[in-house]
Amino acid sequence: MFISVVLCTYNGSDGLGKTLASLRNQSVPEGLSWELILVDNNSTDNTRNILEEFVQNSGLQVHYLFELKQGRAFALNTGIRNARGDIIAFTDDDVILDSQWLSGLADTFSRFDCSAVGGRIIPVWNQPQPAWLEMEGQQVVGHFEYGDRAKEIPVPPIGANMAFRRSTFERHGLFRVELGVNKSEIGGTEDDEFGKRLLRSGEKIIYAPQAIIYLPVESHRLTKEYFLRWFYSMGKANMRARMWPQDAVCYFGVARYLFRGLVENGLRWMVTWDEKRRFQHKLRTYRAAGGILEALRSEASANAKIPRL
Repeated sequence: MFISVVLCTYNGSDGLGKTLASLRNQSVPEGLSWELILVDNNSTDNTRNILEEFVQNSGLQVHYLFELKQGRAFALNTGIRNARGDIIAFTDDDVILDSQWLSGLADTFSRFDCSAVGGRIIPVWNQPQPAWLEMEGQQVVGHFEYGDRAKEIPVPPIGANMAFRRSTFERHGLFRVELGVNKSEIGGTEDDEFGKRLLRSGEKIIYAPQAIIYLPVESHRLTKEYFLRWFYSMGKANMRARMWPQDAVCYFGVARYLFRGLVENGLRWMVTWDEKRRFQHKLRTYRAAGGILEALRSEASANAKIPRL
């Protein structure tokens, strides 16, 4: 098996050193070959120097690429197009990878006839978890946990720890670049949309509990204001991706369930006393509002252009 690991970064110099060190310390079983593709997404800090030094001194099979077009999906697609592996795995520039991460992904692909694998993501807390934070059902604080057994899952993997067979991109195309982060929004749905694209096509996604990454929780994310902005932006991005059931009834280009979600969660937000549950209803209200307003502003194209390999 030959695996290409793609790491995209934009001004990631603060945490990049730890991530690269954990990649260098991977315990690779006999018979597994791999390459590392580093995609610099037009960074303006010291990122390029860090990456080029790593290429020279790591002792690994590493390739440095520069992607001028700003946006994570552009960088991801550049990595895919330059990857040579049968399996293409992705991680982020601010994580620490367990030494068995790569072997865990390889083992899962060997054991299961699947198109994609999602590895476990464990948040690392540098401060107490807020009392209002419910971990289930949100991706603002990265986590991906489905127990200790490898199994098929009905949800997309998360971008910081996901892997696909190369043939999957040949069949279904690449990441949609218009769904990435832009200057007015936070969060992006390019990886979520791709995973749902696979699930709608009947592809199998397997959860790999032994392919672990550790994701430090940034303090600026642990505010209610940040969560509300993130959920509102996610509602807008989901609307652009048209990620609703194909049989959904729509009014004015808006899926009917969004109106229902806005009303139901808005009412529950008003009458719920428990702080954690109350805030979850508020977040869902913001997400529905973002989707509705995006649709009313400009109806999303039903036939979005999907980049090809």
